[in-house]
Amino acid sequence: MAGLSATWFAVLGLIGTLIGGAGLGGMLKTWLDHVRGRRKDTDEVALTLVNQLQTRVTSLEDSSDRERKLCDAQLAVQRHRINNLSGNFDALLLLIEMAPDKASEMVAKIKERRSAQEQAEAVEKATLAAIGLHATRTEGGE
Repeated sequence: MAGLSATWFAVLGLIGTLIGGAGLGGMLKTWLDHVRGRRKDTDEVALTLVNQLQTRVTSLEDSSDRERKLCDAQLAVQRHRINNLSGNFDALLLLIEMAPDKASEMVAKIKERRSAQEQAEAVEKATLAAIGLHATRTEGGE
């Protein structure tokens, strides 16, 4: 009889393990499904944020490119202005050196030339200001 009770004990233990194992397995599967669902939601939120950031980075890069081009144009205007001033100064020095008696006549011509250059510079600056204003309005969505 001791052998029989040991057999029944083993059978009942096996049945308990099977029932308990299935219950534990079911609970584990439910928990894992829940974790996967939360991770999927978290991944979707993260992807949405990544897409928003990518859009913002693209916008900032475009804005930066426009700003860089505008700055390059402004620097070109300043270089042009300096070259004009340098040319006028060199011409005046050369004139004084070669014909000091005609310096007063040439000063008047250089002033006329400088006046024309200042008008051209004003037009260039106004054009750049208009471009900058247009770029600002474009960025603002107006």
